Amino acid sequence: AGPSLLEFRYAYLASGIAGVLSLVVALSVLRGDKVQEKGRGLKEAYRKFTSGIKEVISDRNVVITSAMEGLQNLTVGALEAFLPIYAVTVAGLNEFQAGLLWGVQVIVTILSKPVMGKTSDRHGRKSLISVGIVLCAVSFGAIPLLQSFYSLMLAAIIFGLGESFVTSSSAALVADICKEKHFGTAMGTFGTIFDIGHATGPILAGFLLASHSYLFSFWVMSALLLLATPVFVLTVTVNNPKGNTP
Repeated sequence: AGPSLLEFRYAYLASGIAGVLSLVVALSVLRGDKVQEKGRGLKEAYRKFTSGIKEVISDRNVVITSAMEGLQNLTVGALEAFLPIYAVTVAGLNEFQAGLLWGVQVIVTILSKPVMGKTSDRHGRKSLISVGIVLCAVSFGAIPLLQSFYSLMLAAIIFGLGESFVTSSSAALVADICKEKHFGTAMGTFGTIFDIGHATGPILAGFLLASHSYLFSFWVMSALLLLATPVFVLTVTVNNPKGNTP
């Protein structure tokens, strides 16, 4: 038998408590003594906002780099929604094993991000993003071919590594590209595309799975990542002041 409604309530209650505690810690750590600048008026703020948006969305490098992060998060959202379902209903794993697969992927991503960020500082962003996208595409596409717990865990680990390659480098690359005066606008655009990709992943995967197999559905999404990689490599150009290879 599956978990009861009460057990779900306990799990979500624990998550909620953890979230509130995180908020309390963040507020205490981020509390600053900086004096806020006086506003320049609504009209001036709106003018600066629209100017920044126009400049950012007209920058091919920023848009394509953000799109790569969005595509990678397409698969993250799909895995988040359907890996546990696949693990239980197709691979025959129990609920704990299904949750552990996703947990391992997240832990690998968290632990490897600092290392990948430092690597991108030294060796450039583009190569790490490209390798990360390929790792995510291959491991994501391999999941419907696997049914044992350990093989699925290996795929989850590789996916987590690929995700850390992309996420640690793409935001940094956008920061390298954009002008300082529109830094916030560029990062906001990046975050929006990030969220769109993450939200679209479960929707697209669910739409495909409604009429196709896991293999077909996952391979279609993997193909999107693989097809986007050469576009990113060939179209994004970066003048790196540190001399690193982009």
